[in-house]
Amino acid sequence: MLGNGTLARAQLSFGAAFTAEWAFTVGIGLVAYADAGATAVALVGVLRMLPAALLAPTLAGYADRVPRERVLFVSSSVRGVATLACAPVLLAGGPVELVYALAAVSTIAFTPYRASHSALLPSLCRTPDELTKVNVVRGALDGVSVVSGPFIAALLVGFGDVASVFVFAGVMGLVSAALVVALHYERMVPEVKPRSSFFSDLRDGFRGVAENPGVGLTFWLIILQAAIRGAFTVLVVVLAIDLLDGKEADVGVLQGAVGVGALVGSALCTRLVGSRAMARWLGIAVVMWGLPLAIMGAAPWFVVALVAAPVIGIGNALVDVTAFTMLGRLVPDAVMGRVFGLLESVGAVAVAAGGLVVPLLINLLGIKGALLVVGMIAPAVVGALWPRLTEADRGLTVRTEAITLICEVSMLRPLPVPVLEQLAVHLRRLELSSGDAVFRAGDAGDQFYVVESGTVNVLDGGRVVRTMCRGDGFGEIALLGDTVRTMTVEAAEDAVLQGICHLDFVPAVRSFGDA
Repeated sequence: MLGNGTLARAQLSFGAAFTAEWAFTVGIGLVAYADAGATAVALVGVLRMLPAALLAPTLAGYADRVPRERVLFVSSSVRGVATLACAPVLLAGGPVELVYALAAVSTIAFTPYRASHSALLPSLCRTPDELTKVNVVRGALDGVSVVSGPFIAALLVGFGDVASVFVFAGVMGLVSAALVVALHYERMVPEVKPRSSFFSDLRDGFRGVAENPGVGLTFWLIILQAAIRGAFTVLVVVLAIDLLDGKEADVGVLQGAVGVGALVGSALCTRLVGSRAMARWLGIAVVMWGLPLAIMGAAPWFVVALVAAPVIGIGNALVDVTAFTMLGRLVPDAVMGRVFGLLESVGAVAVAAGGLVVPLLINLLGIKGALLVVGMIAPAVVGALWPRLTEADRGLTVRTEAITLICEVSMLRPLPVPVLEQLAVHLRRLELSSGDAVFRAGDAGDQFYVVESGTVNVLDGGRVVRTMCRGDGFGEIALLGDTVRTMTVEAAEDAVLQGICHLDFVPAVRSFGDA
């Protein structure tokens, strides 16, 4: 990544953006709790998330219409200014409602950021494993942000006041915007209508989810994790201050402990490169978000919470790598922004719902009971879905093996991951016995072939001019359109070939160019 300036800047922008997000979450949580307790914390979560949820499909849809780095810049710039504006309101003793309104503006502006960033990364990569590595790095930066954001917020509150947290978060938002100015990279130029509506973007996003079972499974597991995250945002405040009789700064300490776990998780995620069990690891990661909450409820001591919180961080790192690698591979590039936008939208609703449910659970079951109930949902759901997760891994493994074969062909190797994924889906398998002809001179041709196993001979008349084995390709002129074969190709032994039709190849690569 360090050798690719564009990729490095994109990743550092992400780190700055989410350092701001975690610091901002602590700051707005403390403002709300001082205003009206746990209920206010939950309601502020709704105020922040619901407007973003309504606008996310359309805002993130711009990532499929304009350069994705432009969406990142506007998102971070507006967010930084809105966050900074909270500080003078607090310092002047202004109405807390204005702070809440600015928080909503900041959240709405930030809504398309992760979707656009997630949609950008596959175009910067050349293999699925490289995409996994990039997501590992992004997960590590997320882990650093989860540590640095809350800990810096805790320090600022401890030595100053809450207003200084908003200053820090706003400045980091502007830094994030500056890092994505004038990025240069090879990107896909999607074919979408210049005008769209909220409902068309929503429909396209749902269609992108529904067309692949693996996408749907991944999507809804992320939503479950988002609901637990929303509940955690309220529970961590109530746990630290009420159940554990702590101070305001302890909220930042516990959230910072989550970040410590995220850093450990990021290191562990390096082991996922080349993994053929991404879906199952995603399931385990979601369980790691819930189960520690149940442990905190069963053993309500600060030391237990301090040990359990990092497990949530490890789960968070695993979710980032597994889920976003899977979606980056399975979702077509043309609708990737809208699918990630839909994820942000539904995820925002889930976060808000998770936060709203907590006060009700506390009233019914007490703080301990609420922690136990929220914590046990994920293990139950993932256990029920385990067979489907296993099946999703099998399908992704087949696609990975197809891409590995495609990348052995030198002329196809430079293509970005979205193109490789699309080609892999449309490969046409051809099994041959020794002596069988792939095609003969004079035949019409519309496919390029890659040898998967065995060997084939290229014949000029009756003379063998070339023998090809695994990773060799032939018939490339046919990729440009229907043509007439000038040579005969026969299997020298039992062989398996994979064919790429020009009708699949041309649409996949024609929008690939410099940005």
